[in-house]
Amino acid sequence: MHEGHRSRLAAKVVGGGVIYEHELLEILLFNACPRRDLNATAHALIERFGGLGGVLSADVDKLTEVDGVGKNMAEYLAVVGKVFARVGGCNSFAVLNNTAQFKSFLAMRPVSESGQIEFCMVDKDGRVRRMCAFAKDVSDNKILKLLSVHKPYGLFVAARRAGDCTPNESDDKLAARINEIARLCGVRFFDYCVVSGEGEIYSYKMADRSVFGARCAGGNYGE
Repeated sequence: MHEGHRSRLAAKVVGGGVIYEHELLEILLFNACPRRDLNATAHALIERFGGLGGVLSADVDKLTEVDGVGKNMAEYLAVVGKVFARVGGCNSFAVLNNTAQFKSFLAMRPVSESGQIEFCMVDKDGRVRRMCAFAKDVSDNKILKLLSVHKPYGLFVAARRAGDCTPNESDDKLAARINEIARLCGVRFFDYCVVSGEGEIYSYKMADRSVFGARCAGGNYGE
């Protein structure tokens, strides 16, 4: 059963399917523990540290506090984290200082599953430091944890859509929720974009829609 599950996860990666953070972590854990069901452990780690980046940057002692994580597994994750930190992710080369650059960035990225919400977190210089994807029904708690753990300077969000890029009431509500949570976390919410299946992109910022219709509570570019 476990071998079948692992094969399905590997097929998602190789085939370019949508794969979530806990699934990527689970695949990494296969190498540390080849004979155990690691789904619950991956979920527990993501929950404890707020995301894959938090897991891979955590101290070994903190990792072993999570149920199912022994010293060997914790040391393995720490080593993987050091490798990623040394090499640097491809996202770290992208610099986003405005919506036009974000739209170009989205156009260059692989096509994601419709209904997916992508959070692009940048530092003060506009460098992309982390990309996280959620299902369209992402909860306020997950957004709060994401921003409070990673503490980005600014945030861009993209909502993937099978149809056209015309925003709807659900988009307006989600943009408003993200704006409020970003404000509470001291994060600048730069834009919310809707991306169609054909690659067309609607920018809330450029259209002065919803929370971007006036001065955004989270701040604007260059502030």
